[in-house]
Amino acid sequence: MRKLPEAVLITAGTKRLGFCMAKATLSMGFSVILHFRSSDRFARDWLRRNPRFNRKVFFIRHDLSDSPETVITKSLKLPCTLTGLVNNASSFSGGNLNDPEHLRRMLEIHLFVPARLGAFFHKQVKSGWIINITDAAIARPGTACQNYRMSKLFLEELTRQQAVLFAPGCRVNALAPGAILPAAGSSKAAFNALADKIPLRKTGSLAALADAYCFLVKNTRCTGQTIAVDGGWHLVA
Repeated sequence: MRKLPEAVLITAGTKRLGFCMAKATLSMGFSVILHFRSSDRFARDWLRRNPRFNRKVFFIRHDLSDSPETVITKSLKLPCTLTGLVNNASSFSGGNLNDPEHLRRMLEIHLFVPARLGAFFHKQVKSGWIINITDAAIARPGTACQNYRMSKLFLEELTRQQAVLFAPGCRVNALAPGAILPAAGSSKAAFNALADKIPLRKTGSLAALADAYCFLVKNTRCTGQTIAVDGGWHLVA
C-alpha cells in the first residue's frame, strides 16, 4: 500500500502570514491543508500559477466559532496523514477591559479555539507537532488593543502548558511575528515608520518568518518555546 504524504493543517492559511507558512510547508515536502472562513481566492490564484502543487494542497472552509474540531475531522478524511497543526487564525481589533464582550471574542479566537484544536489534534494524531501564532508586541501593559494583547499572552502560556501536557508524542511551540505586513486599513507609510521603534530598524520579512517556522518544524528537540520574529521589537514594545 502506498504511504500517504504527511500534511500540515493551517488555520486561516489562504492569505497573508498563513499562506507564507503554507508555501514554506510545501517547500519542506509536506502537503498542506488550508483552512479558511470567507475567501480562498489568493491561494487558489497562486495554485493556478503553480499547478505542480495541485495534488498537495487541500482546502477546508469552516467558521471556527462553530465546533473548531470539525476542521481536524475533515482533515483526517483527506488522502494524506495529518502530522502538524498551525493555529494561525486571528482577529486584530482595538478594545480594552471596559468592553468585556470584546475580551470574550478575543479569547475565543486566540485561546479557546487553539486550545480545543490542540487537544483534539493530540487525541487523534498522537504524534506530531503544533505551532501557535502569537504576537511579538504584547507584553507591555497598555489600553490600546488591550484585549487582543491579553488574549495573545494567554496563547503563549497555552503553548507552554500544552508542551508539557502533550509530551512526549507532540511538540508545541509558538511564533511571535512583529511588523511583518501592514494591518488591514493601515497605510504603508505608517507601517514603514514602525522601523524607528525596532532595534534592528527594519520591518517586514516574510522570509524571516518562514525560516523560523521551518526551524520549529524540523527541530525535534524544541518544545514549549516562543520565537519572536520581530527585529527585537518585543524588547521595547
